[in-house]
Amino acid sequence: MNKKLAEAIQRDNELEDAGMHGDDRKTCWTHQSWAVDCENDPAHIAPSVSHYPRPA
Repeated sequence: MNKKLAEAIQRDNELEDAGMHGDDRKTCWTHQSWAVDCENDPAHIAPSVSHYPRPA
């Protein structure tokens, strides 16, 4: 992961913790990437519990 992406993920995390809606993120928390790079992933298009990892 490059430094610019890591900083953007951290900034989005902080903004979301402060009340920003998750749909306003520029980064994807799930995929640790830019949101536009994974917006067509099934986890975003048709979310279901099968797309999320289960706790160990």
